[in-house]
Parts: sequence; structure tokens; C-alpha cells
Amino acid sequence: MTRKSAGSITGRLILMLTLGTTVLWLVAAAFSSGILQHELNESFDRAEAETAHRLLPLATDSALDREEHSGEGVHEIHHFELNRDQGLVYQLRLPGGRLALKSDDAPATPLSEPATPGFRNEGQYRVYTLVDPDTQLTIQMGESIAHRGQAILSSTLTLFLPLLMLIPLSALVIFIAVRRGLRPLTTLQAEIAARDSANLTPLDIGRLPGELTPIATALDRLIERVRSALEAERQFAANSAHELRTPIAGALAQTQRLIQSTEDEHSRSEARKIETTLRRLADLAEKLMQLARADAGMAASAEPASILPVLNLVAADVRSRARPPRDILIEAPGEGASLAARINIDALAIVLRNLLDNAVAHSPPETPINVLVAADRTITVRNASSPISPEALARLRRRFERGATSASGSGLGLAIVETILSQVGGELTLRSPAAGGADGFEAVVRLPPV
Repeated sequence: MTRKSAGSITGRLILMLTLGTTVLWLVAAAFSSGILQHELNESFDRAEAETAHRLLPLATDSALDREEHSGEGVHEIHHFELNRDQGLVYQLRLPGGRLALKSDDAPATPLSEPATPGFRNEGQYRVYTLVDPDTQLTIQMGESIAHRGQAILSSTLTLFLPLLMLIPLSALVIFIAVRRGLRPLTTLQAEIAARDSANLTPLDIGRLPGELTPIATALDRLIERVRSALEAERQFAANSAHELRTPIAGALAQTQRLIQSTEDEHSRSEARKIETTLRRLADLAEKLMQLARADAGMAASAEPASILPVLNLVAADVRSRARPPRDILIEAPGEGASLAARINIDALAIVLRNLLDNAVAHSPPETPINVLVAADRTITVRNASSPISPEALARLRRRFERGATSASGSGLGLAIVETILSQVGGELTLRSPAAGGADGFEAVVRLPPV
């Protein structure tokens, strides 16, 4: 059964950790921003009050001198150009409330009315009022609320802007940390994926974290049980097939002698039925022997095998045993071509024999078998037949599965071919109709390069 993937654990961990870290940073930055805003407002208030306390004595002397010499009128103090962006204005008011002195950018009307000592928000200004207890002169300092907001915004951005760089950087660090942390899991996954019926060795992964050790131990036990069961099954199949070959051959020889020696036509007919059954048993025993060898992993080889000599030898043997005789037409590259594959020579012979036997058994007697060998080590065995549905084609790969045919067979040939090819990195493709036709069947074998 094929399971749908639920996504990568690595990807989910990276995403969740990055999002979690980002949210925590944003919450921390927002909290720090609130504290920063409160502290900056207090700092601005202290600076404004301190300025008022320092400026009041100076402004008082200037205002009193002007009152003595010039009488009424409001004197404006001009800021230096460098101080234009400070956002501070001030007014000095006489005991009666009349303006005596102000900065040139201060309004002509009182900043705050009534002139209650302390801080107060009036319109666009944060106003601080200070009254001289001796002269009863009042100074009012005003700081632009927009100026304060801009300063607070600039300070807050210094907290949030670094996150634009820290978020991708943290994602990279989290990615590296997660990949390193999950490396034993990836190793375990690769080891498990490498196990199949041809490779049931214990997992070779060294030391594992405590969370994975019980899993690896349980898998090793399961692999050992599967290996023991498969080995017992292979031994039984191989031994059974081997033990059956001799008595079946003897019974077949006796039956053939009986057919030749008897004169009674009815006895001959019955003996021929026995002969047919014994031949089927002999073929089944041979297929079981091949299957046992294939399951044992006999296909791999360090030495390459030449394809064409093996194909010609197997084709000649199949021709000689076919009843009625059949034409096997081989189309291959020229004599100078060197076709070899990294596969055991006996395994290659078993693959070719099963494909040719299958083609002979399931095609009309008067039709030829076509074998095409390509330079890329692709072997196509094509025979005439009615079209086969895709569902039936998929079932033909199963063991003891046969198509809708009256021909004799065990249903093991294609399963043996696929088992051998899987051990050497080859591939078996079944098609019906055959390529370029409306009917027929073809088996395409792609052998691994040298």
C-alpha cells in the first residue's frame, strides 16, 4: 500500500521554530517599544522642565529691564537656525497674564490657559508651566507633540528593523541546527530504504540518540525474523524443486517409453496426458529453482556479461524445444558492436529464457518471435497476441499470476525476471499493444551499463 507523505519533519520544524522565534521577537520588541515610549516621554518632560527652570531667571531679568525702559510690548527672541528642529517654544507672562517675552515661533496666544504649574497637553504642544514665586512671572515651555512622536517612532524602528535581517539569519541557523539534529534520523531512513528481499543485513548506523535506539533495535529484530522466514522459504523451494527433478525426470522417461511400447491407442492417449502433466511439473520445478536462486541475490556480478552470445545460445535452445518449431528473429547491432552489462551470466540467461519461453507459450504457433537488441543494452522481446488491458499487465508481474490464456505455465517467469533485474539496477517494462501496432505484446528489458 502506498502512503501519502504528510510533509517533511525538517521543513515543519524549521517553519515552526522560525515562526515561534519571530513571534517571540516581535512580542519582545513591542513590549520594549512600550517601555521605550514611556521612558522617552519622561526624558522629554524632564528636559522640558529643566529648560524652563534655567530659562526663567534669564527671561525674568530681560523682561523686567524691558518693562522699565520700554513699557508695553512683546519681545520676540529669535532662534539660531541650528535649533530650528528642536520643536521647543516658550512664552514669558507677567503677573497680570500679559505676554512679555516669547520665542519667535511661539504663538501670540497663551500656550495654556489657565497657567497652572505642571505639565499639560494643549493642542499640538506638550506644555510645562513654571511660576516664579518671587516675581510671579510665568514661563510656559511647549514641545511639539509631533516632534516627540517622530523621535519615538525613530527609536522604535531601531528595535524592529534589525528583525528584517535577524529573521532570515535565524531561519538559516535553525535550518542548520535541525538538519544536524535530524542527521541520525536521515541515516536511519537511508538504511531502512536500502533493505529489501535481497538485502536483509542488520542496520549499520553506529551510535544513535536515545529516542531512535529502540526503533533501530526493533527493526533489526524484525529484519532478522523476515530474513529467517525468507531463507526458510527459499531453502524449502530450492530443496523441494531439486528433490522433485529426479523422480519427475524418471517418471517422464517411463511414460515416454510406455507411449512407444504400447499398441493400444487409448493407453497411448492416457500416457500422453500423463506426459503433459509431468512436463508441467518439470517446468514448475525448474521455475522454482530459478526463483530460489533469484531471491538469493545471484544476479549481481563484478564481471560484465556479453549479451549477444548468451542471447544466441538461449534462443537456439528455445527453438529446439519448441513444439511446434518457432522462428525467433534476432535484430542486433553489427559485429563490431560490444554489448555487455554488469550482470551475472547465469542470471542473464535466466532472464532471456523466461522472456522467450513466455513469448513462445502465449503467441499463435505460426507467428515469429522478434527480439530487438539496441546499443543502449535494451532488449525487446515481441510476440503476437490480443491486446492486454493495463490492469492485466500490472498483475502479470505478480508471482503465480497468469493472464487469460489456455497455454501451460506457472505464472513465475516475469516475476523471476523482475526480481533479477531489481538486483542489478535494471528495469522491466511490459506493453500491449506493442509499440507501433494495434495488438501484440512486448517485454522491454533495460540492462545496467558496465
